[in-house]
Amino acid sequence: MAYSGAVPDTAARPLDWMDRMACREEDPDMFFAKDRQHEARLICVVRCPVRTECLASVKEAERGAHRDYRDGIVAGLAHNERWRLDVEAIRCKDDTVPLILDGTEPCGTHNALLGHLWRAERIDPECWSAEVRRDRLERATAARTSNPAAAEPAPSEVPLKTAS
Repeated sequence: MAYSGAVPDTAARPLDWMDRMACREEDPDMFFAKDRQHEARLICVVRCPVRTECLASVKEAERGAHRDYRDGIVAGLAHNERWRLDVEAIRCKDDTVPLILDGTEPCGTHNALLGHLWRAERIDPECWSAEVRRDRLERATAARTSNPAAAEPAPSEVPLKTAS
C-alpha cells in the first residue's frame, strides 16, 4: 500500500463526550416526568461516565436563566434545583432566594446531595440513601393523595405486630 500523505483525524471535538452519555440509551421522557425524577437521577449519578462534562455544559448554557427556561433532569439535578443553585439566575420579586451551599451541609441531607451534584463530587452512600428515602416518601405521599382508599398506609401508620 502506498503512502497517501493523509493524517488520520484524531482531534478531539468539544462535544465528543455526548456520545458516551448514559441517557442516550434511555427514554427521553423519563428525564422530564415528575414521577420518574429519581429514576432519571439514578441514571445520571450511577451510570453516566460523563456527568461532570454534562454538568459543566448545562451550567454554561443555563447561567443566569430564569427557572422557566430550564427543564428536566440534567447531570442528576432537576430544573428547579439547578435554578436555585445558580446565583446569577434571574429571579422575580416573589421567587425563592438562591440556595448557597458551602460544603458544610451534613451528609444524609438533601442539601448535601445537591451540593455533591452541583460540585460534581462523588455521591457518598449516606447522601444517596437519603435521596432514596426521600423518593419513597414522595411516592407514598402522592399515592395517598391521589387515591386515599387504595393507597398503602405510610410506614408510621402500619400497626406493629406483637408476639403472643
